[in-house]
Order: sequence, then C-alpha cells, then structure tokens
Amino acid sequence: MAEDPDPNEMNDVEAVRRLLANAVRLKREDIANACRIRIYELSSHDYEDSIERRLWQAVTAYEETLREKHGRKQQASYTRRKIAAKGALQTLTDWALDPKVTPGFEALVAANAAEFTGEYVVVEYAEKFPVEAVRAAKKKLRMYGVEVATSNMNGPF
Repeated sequence: MAEDPDPNEMNDVEAVRRLLANAVRLKREDIANACRIRIYELSSHDYEDSIERRLWQAVTAYEETLREKHGRKQQASYTRRKIAAKGALQTLTDWALDPKVTPGFEALVAANAAEFTGEYVVVEYAEKFPVEAVRAAKKKLRMYGVEVATSNMNGPF
C-alpha cells in the first residue's frame, strides 16, 4: 500500500495545490488541511520578521479560502494596500481594535484555520502590541469559539 504524500516535504506551491485538489476530491480532509497550512507557510518564506511572516501567512490563508470558494485566484487587494500604507504592526492593531470581524476572519475560523487570522497573530505576539489590541483580539477569538492558550503562544512558525 502506498504511503500518503506529505505536503510538508514539498516546496512548490503549485504542486501542493494539485495535491490539495486531489485530497479534496478524495475527501481526505487530513491531507487537504495539511496542504492548506503548507501553502500558507510557503507564502511567507521571504519575510525574516516573524510578525510580518505571520501576517502574510494570514493574508495568504484568506486568499486561499477565496480561491477555494470562487474557483480562481482572488487577491485581497484592500488588505494588501493597507499593509503597504500602514505596515504590519499597525494593520494588525487596526484589525484587532475594529469591533467588527473581517470576512477573512470569519472564513478562516470556518475553515478551522483561526491560527492564521490577524487577531491570532496579535495574541501570539502580545508583547509587540498595545494591551487594548491584545484584549480585543482575544475577545473576538473567544466569541468565535477559538481557544487562545497564551502560554503556548510562541507559535509553530
């Protein structure tokens, strides 16, 4: 019996997307979810700053949920412009402090990928953000049933 392919050993995003499509077709959610996470990870390898890397993983995660929903590439243009204008820390702070959640937040939570939301990144790197932003991010995550274990927030990435 053949061994399941491991997306974590792959470095070509398009190859991971092909594996994802096959996993979805074959109803292999375990492999499909591993593929999604690998795509998010590969999208941010050009960033040395860990917060910026996590932010771009979050943006990619949202864009990938849009790709799956619409069947084609769809960039989060407004988000990309905001990051270019305000930078990673301010963008994440603004997201956390906004009383509304973004469509990206809802899509990622629904896809069991809450750790790729901007709010999660704010909590993960709490020491880099204003206390009010961290508090607001935790509240949003909890409202959507996402458990946040701050003692474990050194991140897998």
